[in-house]
Amino acid sequence: MSYLNEIQNKRITVLGLGVTGLGIVRFLLSHNIAPTIADSRVTPPGIDWLNEHAPKLSTHFGDLDSAALSAEDIIIISPGLSLSTPAVVEAIAAGVEVIGDIELFARLNDKPVIAVTGSNGKSTVVTLAFEVLKTAGFKVGLGGNIGTAVLDLLAGDFDVFVLELSSFQLDTTKSLKPVSATVLNVSEDHLDRYVNYQAYIDSKQTIYTHAALAVVNKNDLATHCDINPQVNFALSNADYCLSTYNGEPYFTAHGKAVLPVSSLGVVGSHNQLNALSVMALLQPFDIAVEQLSQAFSAFKGLAHRCQFVAEQAGVKYFNDSKATNVGATIAAIDSLADQAKQLIVIAGGDAKGADLDALKPYLQDKVKALICFGKDAQALVALTDKGRLTENMPQAVSLAKQLAEDGDYVLLAPACASIDMYNNYMQRGDHFSECVKAGV
Repeated sequence: MSYLNEIQNKRITVLGLGVTGLGIVRFLLSHNIAPTIADSRVTPPGIDWLNEHAPKLSTHFGDLDSAALSAEDIIIISPGLSLSTPAVVEAIAAGVEVIGDIELFARLNDKPVIAVTGSNGKSTVVTLAFEVLKTAGFKVGLGGNIGTAVLDLLAGDFDVFVLELSSFQLDTTKSLKPVSATVLNVSEDHLDRYVNYQAYIDSKQTIYTHAALAVVNKNDLATHCDINPQVNFALSNADYCLSTYNGEPYFTAHGKAVLPVSSLGVVGSHNQLNALSVMALLQPFDIAVEQLSQAFSAFKGLAHRCQFVAEQAGVKYFNDSKATNVGATIAAIDSLADQAKQLIVIAGGDAKGADLDALKPYLQDKVKALICFGKDAQALVALTDKGRLTENMPQAVSLAKQLAEDGDYVLLAPACASIDMYNNYMQRGDHFSECVKAGV
């Protein structure tokens, strides 16, 4: 790790002392590098660990304008902090290098990396890719925006890394050289952080910069790039797509049937698309059909992602609390609408400035009722004459049970972040499941 030798005597500030920041501090200390710690919060969440394990480190907690960031050589910034933060802007203008933990990882890593971003489906895709590679006998490290902190992965004995990357992480990454990389899809999200939608797309696109193989979604122009070689995936007419052989749908690679769709352990067209993207991403690796089939059949999906909760009085309930933007909600509706007699959707929360209008045709054609609560509930209800306003999750679930009939599905797919009422989307999904099972 020669780069660590290069920075031993640099002035380094770790900016942000949340989970990521604390991981960066621990990593640097383990290599005898003592950074300065800065956070805009007076009592950041990692302060107790710091007081116990590294009380001699220089710290600045509170207003960043007086943190003297412009005097540093390197700032390693947490993804929760925007590069447009005034003190960070000043530091960059003064010539300070600002990077994130993914960039630091990239400068130290010499193993193959599969890199995945996108507005929706990232966690499912990286987890399935991880499972396929593991089944094929590879020692795999899973991290980034999921799993193990990326710098902690460097201490492991791995053959390959699978990384889920958010746009925030990509904003401070320039040296990552993936063997394969994809932008799965792009829909309006995080517009409270980016100046416009195009800036968000541009951020996602940087994942392709040094990729040896670009994997693009054929039907989503925002994922397309000029990198070669590249392959594409789609449900039909793509390098990786679905085709019918002997009356049965198959996952197909470059025109060749690989294995039946029925071998996948999760249902829904969105999961089939995820599986195709995994096949494309793993093109550089020698994966036997038997190994692919074994991993696909064993995969049962992730919690809070179109997760089946219960069946009551002939009505099935699904938790897709991870649908924190419009695109994810559309995918969930698309996936379940054809199976349900009628679909009742529970939505709401903080839309983060996104345009919700893209939901309108799906609500019109495929949804029996839209039940809303939370910060942007009024805006969601205004999308359709099927909208119903409630104050909280128990009320929403109770109303859904009143409206649902035998054969209907009730789907929590909020199209919004959870931060207005919950700590995170997991807590929101758990509350939904509790309300369903409690007979609210």
